[in-house]
Amino acid sequence: MPVYRVAIAPRVAERIRSLPPDVKRGIREALHAIAREPAQGERLRQQLSDYRKYRVRRFRIVYEVDRATRTIRIMAVGHRRAVYEELAARLRARSGA
Repeated sequence: MPVYRVAIAPRVAERIRSLPPDVKRGIREALHAIAREPAQGERLRQQLSDYRKYRVRRFRIVYEVDRATRTIRIMAVGHRRAVYEELAARLRARSGA
């Protein structure tokens, strides 16, 4: 039973739906694992240092842990080659930088 609630933004949920079935299955299992133990993901660096990553084959789940509300916010899911750059660009655009 998950200890943390997992919150997935509509944009990220749509991205997950577009993945092949075997990858979706791996993502779903990873989300359950993260909900049980959020600290198991590796902390990111530089401008993404507030986030953690969890590996699912060649894909990455980037998430933020809110301990106060016991919520895991899934920020991005994507191929390891592009997921970090896409998230950083989205965060920069949101902050107006």
